[in-house]
Amino acid sequence: MTEAGGSRWQALLVVMAAGLVFPSASVLYAQAPVLKVKSVEVRGNKRIEEPAIRGRLTLKVGDPYTAEAIRAQIRLIYEMGFFEDVQSETESVADGVAVTFVVREKPFITEIVFDGNENLSEDKLKEKITIRSQSFLDQQQAKESAERIKLAYQEDGYYNAQVTPIILTLEEDRKRLTFFVREGTRARIKTVTFEGMSVFTKKELFKILATREWIPLYGIITRFQIPSVFSDAGLLKREELANDVERIREVYLNKGYLNVQVGLPTVELTEDKKWFTVTFPIVEGEPFTVGEIGFRGNTVFEEAELRAGMKIASGEIFQRAKIRDEITRLTELYGAKGYAFTDVSPSVIPDQQTRTAAITFHIKEGDLIRIRQIHITGNDKTRDNVIRRELRVNEQEVIDTVSMKRSFQRLNNLNFFETVEILPKQVEQDKVDLEVKVKEKATGSFSIGGGFSTLDQFVAVADITEGNVGGRGHMVRVRGQLGQRRSLGLITFRNPYLEDSLTSLQGDLFRTITNYTTYAEDKSGASVTFGRWFSEYTSGSFSLVAEQLRLSDATVDAPQFVLAQIGSQSTTGFRSSLGRDTRDFYLDPRTGTRSAVNLDFGTPALGGTNNFYKVQLDAVKYTPLFWDTRHSIRARFGITDGLGGKPIPLTERFYVGGINTMRGFVFGRAGPVTTSGALLGADRQIIFNNDFIFPISSEAKLNGVFFFDYGKGFNEGEKLSTKLRSAAGFEARWISPFGPLRAAYGFNLDPNPLERKGVFEFSVGSLF
Repeated sequence: MTEAGGSRWQALLVVMAAGLVFPSASVLYAQAPVLKVKSVEVRGNKRIEEPAIRGRLTLKVGDPYTAEAIRAQIRLIYEMGFFEDVQSETESVADGVAVTFVVREKPFITEIVFDGNENLSEDKLKEKITIRSQSFLDQQQAKESAERIKLAYQEDGYYNAQVTPIILTLEEDRKRLTFFVREGTRARIKTVTFEGMSVFTKKELFKILATREWIPLYGIITRFQIPSVFSDAGLLKREELANDVERIREVYLNKGYLNVQVGLPTVELTEDKKWFTVTFPIVEGEPFTVGEIGFRGNTVFEEAELRAGMKIASGEIFQRAKIRDEITRLTELYGAKGYAFTDVSPSVIPDQQTRTAAITFHIKEGDLIRIRQIHITGNDKTRDNVIRRELRVNEQEVIDTVSMKRSFQRLNNLNFFETVEILPKQVEQDKVDLEVKVKEKATGSFSIGGGFSTLDQFVAVADITEGNVGGRGHMVRVRGQLGQRRSLGLITFRNPYLEDSLTSLQGDLFRTITNYTTYAEDKSGASVTFGRWFSEYTSGSFSLVAEQLRLSDATVDAPQFVLAQIGSQSTTGFRSSLGRDTRDFYLDPRTGTRSAVNLDFGTPALGGTNNFYKVQLDAVKYTPLFWDTRHSIRARFGITDGLGGKPIPLTERFYVGGINTMRGFVFGRAGPVTTSGALLGADRQIIFNNDFIFPISSEAKLNGVFFFDYGKGFNEGEKLSTKLRSAAGFEARWISPFGPLRAAYGFNLDPNPLERKGVFEFSVGSLF
């Protein structure tokens, strides 16, 4: 054996000997005892019950105890989301290990409050947050909720808003989460720029845009939260930007700029996050005029009939608004003939060479439609005949869309219903059923209270009214009033349709006691009034009247003609009227006119002592404007005189001045007065009222009015060319549940000596 070979055998023997003396590591591990889990406990939980925690654990008694298994159980407990700390504790026991998981629950939020929020309500902020009270605090959720609140403020224009969530300990296990809000100032629109615009001015576009520059006056309105159609001016409404683009396009299209291009605006916020600059890019192009106008598809009407009444003419500047008006006119023209489903679609073909636009109205006439049946629903109290007599369409007749619109107006004017719907439902190719759906409202009212009227001073009022007695449409009213200057009692019954005819009947019993400062008047009487509809919009009335009057307590400065009438007198005669009323809704009209002539006679032939006549002309027109605003102008003229040598009764003279005639003047003082200021009354009057009416709150039926009144009452012999009096001011009108209320402040624009420069007035019961 060589020396090298001997060495190898020696080394092998040494290794073998070592293996016999020292066993390998794997052999040692295999021989070591395996530790078992002998028990699993949970400690530290307060609100989360132990079975709920144990239900999440996968470690069971008897399982091998390993570090990895313990870490896995800790992860499972954390995943429950209720704990901010989880630890494990072990204790060696016989043949194993006792394992205890020690938990610390997250803070339990029992309250969530907001502090510092003035411009966004608590309810709105609660909608934004994801964390809820009576839950465990999730720090990430609290941060996300704070960010969501901040975004809500940014959406409302508060780009400097800061929101900080803070936890306050109320008791050991009760916490309050407070979101502290620092709102900052609201970002406003400082500048609106129209790049490329030359046809219009900014002022013209601001009339129709929702995006407008901030003006300090609007800031005052917004600061004090005064409701107004202007209160949101200067605030950026991103959802309106695309609409504003279309509004600008519409303005250009109505000036004939068919090639106009208006891009989405760019919005830039200043570094201090207080101001916006909004820029609308505009490419105007050139204006177009109207070329040929034609009709296609018409067979019911000749082209000449379709052109009659057309408001578009060849050669004029193209206006898209006129096309829409023409579609409405043609649709109503066909609808009035029974073609209720006629469709009119225009096509506009511009000629770039001549800058003209040809317009063709394509008409799909459809079938002649008849009404098969009329179904009325929702009228639990009101009888069917009360509704049917207001309808201007009948079963088995050709449908008339214009008459359907009028039917809606008449039902609405009953004031019996919250909502009225008239819906055609096609049941055959040429037949429809009309679904008349109403939602009734309370028609009876009882009110008792007090107030202040500039004419009556302090008053106590009680009123019981039922406008739909027994569902028959009859009206009964009992009204009493006690005031410093006037007291009254009134009982009224009205049947608007005797036996469903066009004739109405009304009876009134009344008594009034009025202090006119220079004398007192006690008047009582009764009247019976018959009314009659002569056409859809024209009606008349004739009243037989009997009144007993007693004038007393004349002062030393009373005019001579007043002193001459002190004592008892009576009026018997009639009062008549003939009028036409096309207003859409008499309590709050948007459009239409009302005109009337009234003729009154008092005659001894019926037993009274007074002998006079009185003529009054009255007309008012309502014109709808932008944003649900409207303009009304009213003109009144009246003349009265005694007959047979008799004087004009004091109660029949005109007292111009006051909330129902000339606002800005004390009652009667826009007419004749004595040097001492006593009222004389007038034998003639001329009054003009100009009102710009705008909604303050449509839901509450509250309107504002800017007015200008112009008129006067005239002495006997005074020329009508005498300078008229003028006043201007503001009025609020509220159609309240217990009747119309008005409050007005008017400025006398040219006061005479001893006259007040401004007058506040308040009235209840009627709009004039």
